[in-house]
Amino acid sequence: MNQSDILIIGVIYNTYPETLRYINSIAPLATGNLSVILVDNSNTEKPNEFLNKIKDSPFIYYIETGKNLGYFGGAREGLNYYLQEHSNYPRWILVTNVDIVFTPQFFHQLNELNDRQNLGVVAPSIISQKWNTDHNPKILKRYSKGKLQFYRLLYSSFLIQNLYILAAYVKKWGLGLQRGEKGVPGNSTQIGKNIYAAHGSCLVFKDTYFTRGGTLDLPNFLFGEEIHVAESALQSGLTVEFHPEMVVHDYEHASVGFWVTPTINKYYRESIISILERYYR
Repeated sequence: MNQSDILIIGVIYNTYPETLRYINSIAPLATGNLSVILVDNSNTEKPNEFLNKIKDSPFIYYIETGKNLGYFGGAREGLNYYLQEHSNYPRWILVTNVDIVFTPQFFHQLNELNDRQNLGVVAPSIISQKWNTDHNPKILKRYSKGKLQFYRLLYSSFLIQNLYILAAYVKKWGLGLQRGEKGVPGNSTQIGKNIYAAHGSCLVFKDTYFTRGGTLDLPNFLFGEEIHVAESALQSGLTVEFHPEMVVHDYEHASVGFWVTPTINKYYRESIISILERYYR
């Protein structure tokens, strides 16, 4: 594959209609310096429309893992695929779900950040199409150990977690109504604001994140990716910046669904335990 300035790694799990929409949002913006690696964690039959789209898109490279490696597991597979052919990281590496859509100016605005010193991760505006709210900034300040222990208690039961989710989405729905039909406008006063953690559905890494020792290595199967990235950037002396002028739209929960099952609850619980053990000793 070609050397790229921008590498997008999209992780698929039984989300082929969403992936087609995702590709269609990138295709008009694709140049010779942009490549997409689709990592397919699914074990289901692939629709012909999806396979034909990949075949007709020269900027897309497709990997079937044969099993579910999780979000960052799939992303690592994609990044390693690129690094097998190139010794240097692209200037920008995006790790994303495929249930998002990029806006036309996104990559132009991203390139305007090329010269920012000590920048590790960019948090764009991620506008929920369901709730009319912005997922970023995900976490403004580093969590206290007590707050993480609260989440550990919350994740002790999938029933308790679902009640918490219901309350959170009632709040989101209320905020969405307050903002009206136009969505969340980019707030120019927030451009470049340092935050702790970016939302995981679209993580935008500058190459310095990796060259200074940051990784996509997650000790657990799923969840906790945002805090792992935040801690890696922190330890490397890099910033996580909120850039609301850069916008993607999120058609969320295509892969894991709205409600938490006992299995998903188990993954949440394992993630919070690993965060406490790894970063809060």
